[in-house]
Amino acid sequence: MRFSWWMTDMLHDFGSDKPVFDKKMEISELSFFIKSDTGKKVIAEQYVGLPYEDLT
Repeated sequence: MRFSWWMTDMLHDFGSDKPVFDKKMEISELSFFIKSDTGKKVIAEQYVGLPYEDLT
């Protein structure tokens, strides 16, 4: 649920009057996930779910 909220917040502008610093941080964060292989891997792992540990 947290990932879903975070990704929705990162990808959509809900028209709030955020301070300039916050907007720049959002752009920087989105840029990391779009342009870097590491960022793409993180998104992919979180989106499909990480493997579960064998608890037996």
